Amino acid sequence: MDFETVKQKFQSYTGLVLVFFIAVHLVGIILAGINPYVFESYASNLHSSIFLPYLEAFLTLTFIIHIFLTIKKVLKNRSSGNKAILRSRRNDYLGVLASKIQPLTGIILVSFLIIHLYQLRFPRPGDNLELTILKNKLEGVHTLVLYSLASISLLFHMIQGVESGHRSLGILTQSNSLGIRYIGRLISIFFGLSYLIMTFYLRFK
Repeated sequence: MDFETVKQKFQSYTGLVLVFFIAVHLVGIILAGINPYVFESYASNLHSSIFLPYLEAFLTLTFIIHIFLTIKKVLKNRSSGNKAILRSRRNDYLGVLASKIQPLTGIILVSFLIIHLYQLRFPRPGDNLELTILKNKLEGVHTLVLYSLASISLLFHMIQGVESGHRSLGILTQSNSLGIRYIGRLISIFFGLSYLIMTFYLRFK
């Protein structure tokens, strides 16, 4: 296995870890909407866990590696004039759009993450205050717009990433490509729209 293949697989694995984190985080957000008291208890227990610093360090490292490998891949494809994937998707307008705006959606997601951490991590809210502070932040129009753009960007970024990840891992074949594409897009739409709906739900509840 050559080094380029190892990098592609590693990019896919880091992406899979981040998708798992996004799923767990979404469960927490939905819990906040259903039962705020249980959510605050869950958040307090999580923040007091001795394992949290190690988990945060692992996720930070995973995120940095994923960004680095993604940027290298995008720059390499652009410099080599690689249009093979776009040609194979000539009738797949959503896939072509997701591929073309991948750098933009990536920038929006990174910007959102930095601001989100600044709002809710540095400093971390006290016990039973996390949801209150989040709602206060969402009252600002600029924050509401950023969170909404991040949700939409997540949708498109995952549309591009799911299929690309399967291709890098060697799982994507001619016989299963449509199945993986459709299932991946359903998952991407679910995550993106769920975050968008919960953003407005928490803002106006």
